Amino acid sequence: MELLSQQYNQSITEFYRGCPGVSTTPPIIDFLGNFENENSVFLKNQKAIERFESPSSVFFKKLGELQRLETLYTFKNPIEIKRFLLTHDYLINSLFEAHVQIRKTFQHNIIRILLKHDRDPEEDFEGLFITIETNLSPEQSLDLLEKFDYAWWLHVDFEIRSVITIMVKPV
Repeated sequence: MELLSQQYNQSITEFYRGCPGVSTTPPIIDFLGNFENENSVFLKNQKAIERFESPSSVFFKKLGELQRLETLYTFKNPIEIKRFLLTHDYLINSLFEAHVQIRKTFQHNIIRILLKHDRDPEEDFEGLFITIETNLSPEQSLDLLEKFDYAWWLHVDFEIRSVITIMVKPV
C-alpha cells in the first residue's frame, strides 16, 4: 500500500478546494504542525468533507481514527506517532484492539496507557511502544503481561508485533 502522504498529497489539495463552505487553504498541508488545535478549519468542516466521495476521504477517516486513539492512549510524542501511523495505517485497528485487550486483562489496575514512537537508525528500527502503567507490584504486573501475551498478543500477526512493543511499568 502506498504511503497515504504520497498517495493523497496532491489530491487532498485539489479536493479541498472544491468543498463548498470550506476555506480555500487546505489545513491538511500543515496538519501535523497544528493538529492539536481542535478549532481548526479541518475539524469545523469535517461533516462537509465526509459528504464527498473521493480518495482523500480515506485520509480524513484516518485522521479521525488518530483522534480517537488519543482518547485511549497518552501520546508521548504526538506528531511522530501520527506521522508513523499515517504511513503504517494497517497498525491503527491493532492499536484499538490492543487497548480493548489491555483493559480486559489489567482491568482496574491500569493507571494509564502510554504510546510512544521510537526510531533507532543504528538498529534499523522504527516502531511504537505501548507502556501499561499499573498500580501493581513488578511481579504481578509481569504476570498479567504474560497472561495478556498468551491470551491475545502472541496470536496477532508477526508483522504487527514486529513494529509494536508492549511492556508494563509498575508505578
